[in-house]
Amino acid sequence: MRSLENPVSRPAMEYYFGQHPPAPLDAPEWTLDRLMIWLHAVVLYVVREEQSRVGYRREIAIGAALPAESGEGSRLDTADSAPDQLDALLQEELQGILAECFTTLGREHRKVLRMRVDGMKYGEIATRLGVNENTVATWVSRGIRDLGQRVRRRMERRAAGTAGEGR
Repeated sequence: MRSLENPVSRPAMEYYFGQHPPAPLDAPEWTLDRLMIWLHAVVLYVVREEQSRVGYRREIAIGAALPAESGEGSRLDTADSAPDQLDALLQEELQGILAECFTTLGREHRKVLRMRVDGMKYGEIATRLGVNENTVATWVSRGIRDLGQRVRRRMERRAAGTAGEGR
């Protein structure tokens, strides 16, 4: 609730999601994409808190159901660690975004990042490619940086596309 009552975000939420939108001249300080990113973070926090709460409540004391002579005193049966539908959906979306952005990287960056994901060390990659180990480290570093930038740009385009649909 505190997040939704935030004095900085409140005008933006009323502007973009209110039943009676104000005049265009009364545009809030936050743009729609900034508000959506903020709301995403709030929702993600709430979902994680709820998952933690539910997971904790699903733990039951086995000892409470067993007779004292069994010696099973205070063991806990932990909550099911299998991902729920929301986790699976978020993971699938993230993998799709990364796969799409990964294909746009340069050949060297893709190659060394694949090798790193496969568990190869910088020295092994350097030997296999016939380059200096520092070159591999540079390609990995730049590849990760470029991939991050591409993912951010893709998300910004997506947020801008969603903003255009809302108004």
